[in-house]
Amino acid sequence: MERPRIIVVHGPGRRFGPRIEQFWTTRAAEVLDSFAERVEVHLQAEQTPDQRAAQVDAALADADGMVLRGWGPQGIGYLSAERIARAPRLRYIGSTCHYAQATFIDVEAAIARGIAISETAPVMSPFVAEYELALVLGTLRNLPQEHATVGANGWVRWGDHPELAEVPERLQGRRVGLAGFGEIHRHLARMLGPFDTDLEAFDPYIPAERIAAAGGRKVTDLVAMAARSEVFCVAIPPTPETIGIISRDVIMALPRNAVFVLVSRMAVVEQPALLERLTAGELRAGIDVYSPEPPPADDPMRTLPNVVHTPHRAGGTYGAHLGVFLGQCHEARRLFAGEPLRYPLRPEMVAIFAKAGSAR
Repeated sequence: MERPRIIVVHGPGRRFGPRIEQFWTTRAAEVLDSFAERVEVHLQAEQTPDQRAAQVDAALADADGMVLRGWGPQGIGYLSAERIARAPRLRYIGSTCHYAQATFIDVEAAIARGIAISETAPVMSPFVAEYELALVLGTLRNLPQEHATVGANGWVRWGDHPELAEVPERLQGRRVGLAGFGEIHRHLARMLGPFDTDLEAFDPYIPAERIAAAGGRKVTDLVAMAARSEVFCVAIPPTPETIGIISRDVIMALPRNAVFVLVSRMAVVEQPALLERLTAGELRAGIDVYSPEPPPADDPMRTLPNVVHTPHRAGGTYGAHLGVFLGQCHEARRLFAGEPLRYPLRPEMVAIFAKAGSAR
């Protein structure tokens, strides 16, 4: 049987510098080479957009599949219905862009042609969930602050901070509220299992049965859930419906000394209300995302003693970024072996994020 021809599109940029092969590993090459003829397409910064598109089209003319090395379109231009029609053998497109495919692919035309598309951003989700759990634990126990104290030749004894006497220290048995129950929080819910938490989740798009199967309860009132939460975790993506969804009412409902953790985007939070409560010392927080990024030097999120501040690193790791492209390669192998995709594109998610793009 003839091996499928897979083109690998390398974009013109190098985000991490010339010494690091962004997204590419020998393992990815091995996966592709195990079942396919691999064709490299290197797009150059000095090319015009039309020249890059023409180079991609020439490679697609006799290609069975295409994988995009990296996050986003990698310079291929808009893959219109007309361009898709000029690739008669094309059956698979591997992509990673968190459902922004509508910005560079005519998704409807591709699906109508029977082309399978994967979205491997969910490969990052367990990385983010583990980091979120680390932020919860680090915030509960003041770990970064005490690390800094010891590093500055100081020491901390159990009675040195009497103001923390009534602050929850353990995650075990706590009331935890999850804002959003997508891929990240489904992983987090599983990780919370051994801690025997009282788990609730707010997500209008997820059935109650799915949340119950993960050990939690579905709620429909975000403010009420916040009022019950000793630990409140936010992993809601920004869309027209979710901008500012963690409103002032939600933030003000959080109990005094609650832990607030954010790993998605600050756009879903009313930041002034959050800062108000943090500045007053009423909440503790683990924050991985900001607006803008990086935050200004005088941003209180950088200096408040009750905030664990990290530099948008929950999913920003070598392993996660290498993993999303390796995931595309495995998806191609599955498709051409007649197996179901593990990360098939969900057109309804593409539509949601297309609306988000048009709203910006």
